[in-house]
Amino acid sequence: MINRRTFLAAAAASALPAITSARPNPIRADIEVPPPVAVHTCLIDERYASGRTVGGLLCGAGVDVHAIPKGDVTQVWLRRLGPAWQSGPITVAGLTARPALFCLEQLARGCGLHLVFHAEHVVHAHGRSEHRLLRVAQAADISTRDLELAGLLWPSRIAQVIATHGTRTTHSGRRRIGVSQAGPHPPPPSGAQLLTSWIIAAA
Repeated sequence: MINRRTFLAAAAASALPAITSARPNPIRADIEVPPPVAVHTCLIDERYASGRTVGGLLCGAGVDVHAIPKGDVTQVWLRRLGPAWQSGPITVAGLTARPALFCLEQLARGCGLHLVFHAEHVVHAHGRSEHRLLRVAQAADISTRDLELAGLLWPSRIAQVIATHGTRTTHSGRRRIGVSQAGPHPPPPSGAQLLTSWIIAAA
């Protein structure tokens, strides 16, 4: 079972270059190897270290990870997600800038999928970050406070949420879906990065 210890250990060594679908070197024998997860594909924006960290952790968990160059989802949509979603409702997650999520959510709806987890992360200069959970925080077993306490390791907590997707539900047994909050908003403060973590799946 994927646990906090596994992700924190991996996060310490995950300052990786841009991730592709290639797998990393074998994990040391003394580190627990996580089992396969429900998320089929993860997209990361290769421009951001936090995205590369999430990609590295999920790649080690058996997820097919793809970097989107300069935040542009066009090629990954045409070559992978579009054909895959026409064939079946595979679950896709990511840590990207907001425009990439906005585009993917609109495309997903046409294939009968929905945004089932959504968080925003404002990363300031010198590493300080602010977090906002917008969708299914309870089912994901995470809070804004958890992310704040994680400090610079907050990407490992997001990777854990993605990796454990499908193992928990809300108390009502149903995922909450609704109007997207991924649309245009005021830009982040000068010098800060606004990132979004998300899961798109069958509702």
